[in-house]
Amino acid sequence: MNLVDAIRLATQKQLNAPNTESAEASSTPSTSRVPTENALLDKEEMQTVRFEVRLTNQQLYDLLQWLSRTLHPVLTLREAAHYLRIRPADLQALAEQGEIPGFKVDNRWRFLKHALDEWMLLQHATELHTAQQEETSHETEESVA
Repeated sequence: MNLVDAIRLATQKQLNAPNTESAEASSTPSTSRVPTENALLDKEEMQTVRFEVRLTNQQLYDLLQWLSRTLHPVLTLREAAHYLRIRPADLQALAEQGEIPGFKVDNRWRFLKHALDEWMLLQHATELHTAQQEETSHETEESVA
């Protein structure tokens, strides 16, 4: 049984559990009610969920490497190049020209991940703006001619 099936089964058991209200409430059809999913979610109780994952040493190593690469805000030249999907030499040239945000620590390039994200968004916005300007200039040239 996987995690989703276990959650589904537990929810069904809670929904189908007999109601422990008084006999008066259960005898009246309008007031007898089965707990709904919203009622279950409204409870402010904390539940403990534990699950076990079995990994080989290599899988654990790979997982920890991936976590350290993705969670760390400062990227090396190679990591940043991989993140941007360009060659490290091209990224170094862009950084040396000042076209991409980066800095050196001990003569090695470092890049802030959020700065790279902002730079990519700015590049995309600049491309859109340029395309709109070109489209507008073509339309004015056609209307003049």
